[in-house]
Amino acid sequence: METFQGFPRPDGQAGVRNHVAVIANCSCANGIVNRIAGEVPEVVPLIHTYGCSIPGEYDRWRRILTGVCSNPNIYAVILIGVGCETDDAREIAAQIRERSGKQVFARIVQEDNGGEAVIEACVLQARIYVREAARQRREAVPVSKLVLGTQCGGSDALSGVTANPVIGYASDWVIGHGGTAILTEVAEMTGTEEMLAARCVTPELGERLKQMVYTEEMAVRKYLGPEASRIIARGNMAGGLTTIQEKALGCIKKGGTTPITGLLDYAEPVGDKKGLVIMYGPGYDPVSLSGLFACGAQVFLYSTGRGNPLGFPAAPCVKICSNSETYYKVGGEDGDMDINAGAIITEDLSVEKVGEKTVKYLLDVCSGKQTKPEIRGYGGALCVYSASQPL
Repeated sequence: METFQGFPRPDGQAGVRNHVAVIANCSCANGIVNRIAGEVPEVVPLIHTYGCSIPGEYDRWRRILTGVCSNPNIYAVILIGVGCETDDAREIAAQIRERSGKQVFARIVQEDNGGEAVIEACVLQARIYVREAARQRREAVPVSKLVLGTQCGGSDALSGVTANPVIGYASDWVIGHGGTAILTEVAEMTGTEEMLAARCVTPELGERLKQMVYTEEMAVRKYLGPEASRIIARGNMAGGLTTIQEKALGCIKKGGTTPITGLLDYAEPVGDKKGLVIMYGPGYDPVSLSGLFACGAQVFLYSTGRGNPLGFPAAPCVKICSNSETYYKVGGEDGDMDINAGAIITEDLSVEKVGEKTVKYLLDVCSGKQTKPEIRGYGGALCVYSASQPL
């Protein structure tokens, strides 16, 4: 049985990291989150711009917030409420405890004697959680408990030839050992829906998948007009991509070759779903990572042809570069990228060979090895997707 060294959780999941998270119930408390993180630098502050006055999006935000805080990479949570926002922070804390069994310390500024008193109480509790987390030791955990998030950003013409097939190899490996892999960026599946539907475990699932892609394509056309199929990022075009369909053919390579077993809404809990599942979400990288994390992904494989340095605050993000020129341009072995999939071309290696290297690297990362974004502090923020925003 293949294993990694992880942190077992009360709900039966396992983390690959052991963070104490500090997060605002709504964004008006971000300043307090930053103050707490300044006093206790071992915590992970999850800064966002969401949480109140979002008609039609309340349920989405609750799902995202509780999903992020329930991710197995989180040991305990400090949750800061303001008091006048849509949801009560203590009620949200109770939902997180019920769902994950985690410790959650909630304080509300307008009910608990103001910001300074809340900061003082939360700093004391954060230090307790940090000490407890430090006493935990990694244990052997089966790969079947791994949820792998896949992502591409700053793609080029080689992404679909080298880096994404390598991620697909790793996805197949994780799934073959009883785990789960999540493919997302539905806008970047335009033109591949029939191919994906043919891989679904039932015809009904295939029809749902096609409808998901069609709906996303229509939303993109609504906002970008008749040229939507040819509008891709400037960096994508500089890297040799010409249309969204061309990009999509490379994007779906991250899903490997296994059957598609299910669909998830953005940030919907993956639960006991196994195999390859698709999460509804846009192609905007920081937003995709937040959704994958809220679904339950503990680790990401992230391909880039242009050298995108993005990581995530509470999960390791393995950066896989599609071409050797970019790999060395952003620092080579001591740079921003973890793996050079461009060696498939420049060193005449097979996808399988680089895939095997990636699987080993992935297991090392899940057992504690830091990725390049982690080493360099490129974690970024918690970016939230709203269906009402332009895609």
